[in-house]
Amino acid sequence: MERITLLWALVRRDYALQYAGSFLGISWMLLQNLTLISLYSVVFLVFQWRDIGSESDYTAYLLSGLLFWIPLQELLVRGTAILTDNRSLLKRSTLGADLFLWIPYIQYLIHAFVTFFPVCILLVWKEKCNLFSIGVGFVWLALVGLYLLLLLHYLSRLNVLLKDISPLVRLLSSLLFWAVPVLYYPKGILKTWNEMNPFTIPLDIFRYLFLNQFEPQFAWVGFFPFLFVFIAVFLLSRWKLHTVIADHL
Repeated sequence: MERITLLWALVRRDYALQYAGSFLGISWMLLQNLTLISLYSVVFLVFQWRDIGSESDYTAYLLSGLLFWIPLQELLVRGTAILTDNRSLLKRSTLGADLFLWIPYIQYLIHAFVTFFPVCILLVWKEKCNLFSIGVGFVWLALVGLYLLLLLHYLSRLNVLLKDISPLVRLLSSLLFWAVPVLYYPKGILKTWNEMNPFTIPLDIFRYLFLNQFEPQFAWVGFFPFLFVFIAVFLLSRWKLHTVIADHL
């Protein structure tokens, strides 16, 4: 219980540092997510820069994809830099690096939760999801966050060793966004390319759980090789980098 209390205090501290001096404070996070969703919605729905399918079906497809990806991208970028950003606190305390990696994960859950409300209200109104599917979808998002956290154990330590790879990870996250079928339907060679992305099948599962009458577009068995690789990377970071980073902080 004390560790949970301490973790929540660290989450609040990290929010305070991130949004220090901001006029809107933490509300800026919600505004930013909704602005991104609104921008993509205008471009792909109003201007009709979209693939085949009815507007109603594509609306649910687009919004569910953005609901999945935006918090996950924040977790990837923030999780990579979390140890470096808390370098001074790690040096002065005996809390250990692993506790700090839970900070961006808790923030990921908060961001996903608050972004769910406006999007889900629209989709429930359009009868594209229901209360049960919303709950199951959010649980799946929590599990996908844990899946990414396996990789972040390595990336966050690598960020310490190489001083700062955050710009590279931010660029990589942008490339991953276009390599996941968030905005488009996977077809032909593009679908083959999507299958090589570790987040494509988690998104497909999310849409299946979250949206009514959504038919999976990928063979889910393809997810297991990525899961095994992420677990191997996690074990490597624990084995090789767990104590090494203490000398580089």
